[in-house]
This record gives sequence, C-alpha cells and structure tokens, in this order.
Amino acid sequence: MNQNTSDSPVAVETLDDVPEHVLRGLPEDVRLFPSAVDKSRLGVWATKSILKGKKFGPFVGDKKKRSQVKSNVYMWEVYYPNLGWMCVDATDPEKGNWLRYINWARSGKEQNLFPLEINRTIYYKSLKVSLNRCYFVSFYY
Repeated sequence: MNQNTSDSPVAVETLDDVPEHVLRGLPEDVRLFPSAVDKSRLGVWATKSILKGKKFGPFVGDKKKRSQVKSNVYMWEVYYPNLGWMCVDATDPEKGNWLRYINWARSGKEQNLFPLEINRTIYYKSLKVSLNRCYFVSFYY
C-alpha cells in the first residue's frame, strides 16, 4: 500500500461517513472508533473480550477485476474457477459492511485476526483472545 503524505491532505473518516446499514450490521461486541493504526481511518474495536477462534464475516463488496480497483485498502482478491482472480472491493462504504473498517496490522505481534477464504468468500478469524477495548487488525505483510 502506498501512503504518500506529501502530495495532498488525506480525508479523515468519521462516524458521520459510515452508512446506516454498516452501523446496523455491527455485531453486539464491536464498535467503530478512530483507528489506532491509521489516524485517517476508522477502526473496529471490541467492547468485550472476543474468544480465540471466533469467525466474522463475510466481507462484503463489489466483485471486480483487479484492473477496475483503484486502491487495495478495502479489498480482497479471491480466485473464481470460471472467472479467474476477482476482487471483492468495499472501497465504497455503501457497498461494503463493517469488515471494511478492519485495519492492517503493523507487526505480526499486533495481528489478532486472520483472513480466511471459504467458498470464495472472505471471513476473519480471531487468532487470540482480544480483550475489551482492543482494536481489530488483520494480516501483516
């Protein structure tokens, strides 16, 4: 992911930017708050402990060819036998769900979720117990 901070100011996501369907779809034990990883984004936070192995999903978005996706921040690639590699793109908040707000981990130690592909659909699975007020972060490169 390219993050160029010298060119133009980055728009900061706020709760006012979150579509109502996303807020209604949040599980009981999570909320959206400013991200601990990227100050320009919202993030997903636990409001009570999340057990290891808990699965969240599916990740929702538009199915597109990679060439149609402008940013990799809010998407996953999935292989479809009859279509090849396609992206599930949640760049548009209206097309995604609350899982689009899970941020990338800055280190392996920080990572507490892992993406799973099940039947060409992306889910997240918790890798360890996440305590109250813990933020969710996924895959570390």
